[in-house]
Amino acid sequence: MKNKLSLFTLIGLLLGIILGLVLPQYAPYIKFIGTYYITILKYMVVPVVVTTISVSIYNSSKLKSKMVPLTLLVFVLMFSATFLLSSLIVTIINPSSGFILNTIDWSGSTSDLGIKGMLLNLIPKDISKFLTGGYLFTVILIAALIGKLCSIVSKGDKVINVIEKIKDFLFKVLNIYMYVTPFAVLSLISNTIVEYGPIILGLGAKYILTAYICAIFALIFVMILPILLITKMSPVTFVKKVYKIWMITLSTCSSAATLPYTIKTCHDEFNIPDEVTDVVVPLGTTIHMCGGAVSFALLGLFCSKLFNVEITFSKYLLMLIYAILINMAAPGIPNGGVAIGATYLQLLGIPLDFIGFYSGIYKLLDMIYTSLNVTDDIASNVIINYFHRKKENK
Repeated sequence: MKNKLSLFTLIGLLLGIILGLVLPQYAPYIKFIGTYYITILKYMVVPVVVTTISVSIYNSSKLKSKMVPLTLLVFVLMFSATFLLSSLIVTIINPSSGFILNTIDWSGSTSDLGIKGMLLNLIPKDISKFLTGGYLFTVILIAALIGKLCSIVSKGDKVINVIEKIKDFLFKVLNIYMYVTPFAVLSLISNTIVEYGPIILGLGAKYILTAYICAIFALIFVMILPILLITKMSPVTFVKKVYKIWMITLSTCSSAATLPYTIKTCHDEFNIPDEVTDVVVPLGTTIHMCGGAVSFALLGLFCSKLFNVEITFSKYLLMLIYAILINMAAPGIPNGGVAIGATYLQLLGIPLDFIGFYSGIYKLLDMIYTSLNVTDDIASNVIINYFHRKKENK
């Protein structure tokens, strides 16, 4: 069914392009579909983030393994390195150059992401904005606090069980809602082309190419090179052991669906024991996604440039922090990255006008993002196992 959704989304994209180019006078009649799609998506953001992060924090806190702190440290370092490297590549390539959405009513500055502004914005002043993610950092803090408290207080297990059931229900609803995506893409793409012209098609091609370049550089410098320097494993050996799983990730676009094969690869190809793999890989599948680092860095910087939004150094650091935190909330559903991408842009105060087009090309992006996520889980497992064995041999 997931493959059909991707096919229908692609068809929606192509039909939207044709409608916008050939019959532009009819595009405004279906504009309401895309408008409602984004509006409802906004209202899904807060409950999804609260439930998912709460459960993730709870599960992480309950793990008693001494490897967990080291695992989390490796995850954060590799995610951050991927984010920084991708940011550099995006800055050099500048895929949004030559295309500025001047017709959008936008003031040209983000919401205050400085420390002072962040503290002042912790308390919601507008309940409607709170419900649609206007105070998303506050939502993340509340979710993390809920998860931590449930791990230490009596009967916390019962509370988290209820939250997890709500999370599962929300994902089912969101999964069903994703099947509206092809119609929303048709609506949004056609109206985008009518409003901005055919030049936006070239913009999409540059975006996809930039994403793949970022992923390749991340594979080489964030995964293969550290493994070579730390464990002395040759790049050729690592690629030979891991490339077979790429066929699965490219087709499923799901780290969760690939999890059994990821664990099997770590056991059979890298001889990593259960006591390491069974902690690192499931945890990585949940909260460690370097494909997400590429996605957030590219989407945030691309759209900030597209909408003439200045990102200062302090705001950029907070972009990284937000990316690390919100990455834990990535739902394992078809086109789930679209919902999380919209959340991220909203957190940064950037308009969601690009999300319609982003939905249409996301399948091609998700293929490389998922492959990078799973490869990084394996790479992290190899590195962590090296330090684990070294400690045991002392």
